[in-house]
Amino acid sequence: MVVTPAIASDYTLDIFGNANMDDTIDEDDVTYLEGIIDGTNEETQLADANYDGQIDEADIAQIELIIAGEEKELTLVQYLKHPVAYTEDPVTVSMPITTIAALGGTYGPYMLCALGEADNIVAITDGAKTRGEFRALIEDTPGIGKSTEWDMEKLIELEPDVVLAYACYDYSEYRDILDSVGIPIVQMDFYVPEKYASEVRNLGWMLNKQERVEELINFEQQHLDFIEERVKDLEEEEKPLIYAENYRDYRLGEPTSSITGSIVPCGGVDIFDDLEDDLEVDPEEVIVRDPQVILHMTYSSYLPCGYDVTDMSSMEDKIDDIMRRPGFDQIDAIESGRVYIITSDASSIHPSIFRSYVAKWLHPELFEDMDPVAVHEEWLQKFLGVDFKGVYAYPLIETEDL
Repeated sequence: MVVTPAIASDYTLDIFGNANMDDTIDEDDVTYLEGIIDGTNEETQLADANYDGQIDEADIAQIELIIAGEEKELTLVQYLKHPVAYTEDPVTVSMPITTIAALGGTYGPYMLCALGEADNIVAITDGAKTRGEFRALIEDTPGIGKSTEWDMEKLIELEPDVVLAYACYDYSEYRDILDSVGIPIVQMDFYVPEKYASEVRNLGWMLNKQERVEELINFEQQHLDFIEERVKDLEEEEKPLIYAENYRDYRLGEPTSSITGSIVPCGGVDIFDDLEDDLEVDPEEVIVRDPQVILHMTYSSYLPCGYDVTDMSSMEDKIDDIMRRPGFDQIDAIESGRVYIITSDASSIHPSIFRSYVAKWLHPELFEDMDPVAVHEEWLQKFLGVDFKGVYAYPLIETEDL
């Protein structure tokens, strides 16, 4: 089945047991389910609370257990692959969950740390150990490979209750092995705004962290709504033309990438929105399309950036390199000096922060009262208890410079 997860005001909690398809599981679901059994209510997708293929009294018992926080199993919906449409795939986990192998790159352990679950993480990817924002919380946690290449022998020895992995990859081979030893894989991304609330809420119900996840979701929604409100009435001629590179020179991001996915919501026009499959662009075509702003997304593997960095010289050098490309002196963005570098670490599990930086660059006059660094610092202090430091975006536009 293919669905587009609801977010914000039209949200449906995609946990089996939410019989009336609203935003929670409560006694109203028991009442609605009784109506289904009696034939007075229509059957719904999530009414089969115990996910056994039948809707009966056993589902009422399961809902009562979920309400009491005493369920032995919980079935939730995963949103696999990429938008606009996701593949909906239910997964059942044993409850309660006390040990987690967080193997979705840095995003899985980052989200768990933000939920206060660092002590329950028993395995991470090797790369996650280098992420500065939460390194102190997971420094003794064993690394067992990459996001798509796991040391299965070591993973099975650790006996996690669940493996938390990316939703954008296919883990069929690993799933068959882990299913045989009773370890489920739950797939969530946490970086795609269109399904952020759905995934985070489902995780909250898995871990009995419902209140905490609402704080995370509200933070995201507040800042995304702020940006949307400021740019919604822009005329087309008021939206700058944007050329955005994804990690490498002349490489575009997919529509769901942090950099490409931020252009339109932040009030810009993607000059290459007509390219569907070809992510490599001809330098001459960039010159012809004449962007007014150039964005380049990077990562610490490409140049020093992020939480532990204090020296901005590598970002300065990268901007100089872009500005010196043959023929680029004819481009509006080069003539006006509107070339910016941002690390994907600014997006991660908080895409609203990434978009705050981008919106400020695209429309400094509309966002004169918004400080992206302050937004970033607020998130880090509130959800990780750490102070902001590092270089995530360059150059920054200061309010007093406007």
